Amino acid sequence: MGWHRACATSDLTENAMRTFWVDGTDVLIVRGRDGFYAFPPLCPHEEAELEFGACDGERLICMQHLWQWELQTGAPAGPAEVALTPYPTRVEGDEVQVLIDD
Repeated sequence: MGWHRACATSDLTENAMRTFWVDGTDVLIVRGRDGFYAFPPLCPHEEAELEFGACDGERLICMQHLWQWELQTGAPAGPAEVALTPYPTRVEGDEVQVLIDD
């Protein structure tokens, strides 16, 4: 288990998201209103790529069927039936880091 660099803080503007390769794992990094969040990159419903969805600053939205999750917890919101399991994140200097299980 260890902290790994995912991206620079400047790689994402507010409400933007992108998938990064982090220590051998694809990780979706989302910049919300109050920080950075990390999740698996695929929607648990039909495996749509979440980076092509939307973020309103507080929720992540899959555009395929409009499932939504709370950024802070990964809890379902709206029609989502399954939670997203977030990866722990932290900002060190200008880096966004993610805790990945080895």
